[in-house]
Amino acid sequence: MLPAFLFCAGLLLIGVVLRLRMGIFRRYYIPAAVIAGTLGLGMTLLGRQYSLRWIDEASQPMAAWPGWLIAVVFAGMLLERKPPPWSESLSRVGRQGLMVWIIVLGQTAVGLLVTWLLIQPFYAVPNSTSMLIETGFAGGHGTAAAMGQVFRHPTINLEGGLDLGILMATCGLIYGVVSGILWINLAARLGLIKMTDGIRLAAAQPNSPTATTPSDLDEQLPIGYAKISSDALDPLLLQVIWLAVALALGLALQYAVGTFAGLFQGDSLSTLQDASSENQNLGNQIDVKKFVESFPLFIYTLFGGWIVRRILSFFEADDLIDRDTINRLTSTAMDVLVVAAITTMNLTAVTTLIVPFSLLFLGGAVWCGVCLMVLSRKLLPEQHWFQLGLINYGMSTGTTATGFVLLRLVDPELESGAAEDYALAAPLSSPFIGGGMLTVGLPLLVLERIPIAISTLSMIGLVALLIGLGWRWNAHYRTTSA
Repeated sequence: MLPAFLFCAGLLLIGVVLRLRMGIFRRYYIPAAVIAGTLGLGMTLLGRQYSLRWIDEASQPMAAWPGWLIAVVFAGMLLERKPPPWSESLSRVGRQGLMVWIIVLGQTAVGLLVTWLLIQPFYAVPNSTSMLIETGFAGGHGTAAAMGQVFRHPTINLEGGLDLGILMATCGLIYGVVSGILWINLAARLGLIKMTDGIRLAAAQPNSPTATTPSDLDEQLPIGYAKISSDALDPLLLQVIWLAVALALGLALQYAVGTFAGLFQGDSLSTLQDASSENQNLGNQIDVKKFVESFPLFIYTLFGGWIVRRILSFFEADDLIDRDTINRLTSTAMDVLVVAAITTMNLTAVTTLIVPFSLLFLGGAVWCGVCLMVLSRKLLPEQHWFQLGLINYGMSTGTTATGFVLLRLVDPELESGAAEDYALAAPLSSPFIGGGMLTVGLPLLVLERIPIAISTLSMIGLVALLIGLGWRWNAHYRTTSA
């Protein structure tokens, strides 16, 4: 374990140095963790080629890290969040929330369509392969790590799902920034936005004196605020304890659910013992306990974090949770997760399905472009549809941070109101899609149980219905406010 930790730390240090010293990484906002993971992947490949045992010994334990680290990240999700205050602009917030649902469900619909018509006729892949677009694009590296465990579920059995998801997230992250800058230039030339809107294309050049990046803010903000006297306990350690309790509750929930499933299965099998031999064979094939236990740990730690917050709220002690510190701790876990996941990526699984991957990537890229340049203009508030669309574009191709990087190129002072609308609408979608409950539940509970044709047509119909609803909503709002 110690060699793996030191190996990871060394990769991250090199990644940070390269990020700071090489302009190309800053220009395209490539995180140091992605650089470090790519270096680690290259070193592991060299280690296997030239039989360098120390690299194998250092990298192999990292393969088990993503499962635990993503459990930590999910433990902090509901632990740190309080319901945000709602503004008076409920219509704008509602339309933005609807737009996110259209984008993300549309990614699933496109994935299903591509998988059904272009991939499955030539490749024996499960229906849930279609979720790779949402997993990598809207979800990002964290969701890819989580869904990697879902894809390995016996009902799905997509063994290369983790590696394909991580690759999709990495490609989507780079594509989102590069293509986003191209869309901004195109919109300016088409007159969709004006130079007076505050466009700073120079911000895309990190060496420019006017350049602004999220890291400028990070350097000025403290990691968090003390919620307890340091005489009693170090304030940072207190936040670590909350995360640990949430993780422990998740483990307890997983054990309790598995035990209950085992008791249920035992009763069911004993009932079948007196039945016909056909039913006895059926009973022998039912393994409810194994099915339930195969659900990944992060599902349970998500509820563990919620339980911790609810208990503290009941005792009016939820102010002991420091959201900023919890966020920093989970971000730390996410960075290490990215390094470990990329370093231990199985390229054999990726190359085997490179054609399906490429088709899904192309489908997702086209859909995100349509959402930005066509649907956003028709469904979002007229005064800042492009600015808000850019945040959605960054979110739907990589991370919300990418969206805000793009936003600052056209709205450097955040005066358009797009950032506020996005933040207030986030609770309408983030718990459910783009890495939420529906993202996890669809493959496990739906996609492998009904024909892909039905899933595809149903999802397309749902997205079309939402587009029609948003179109009429926006038209009505513009008419009444004129």
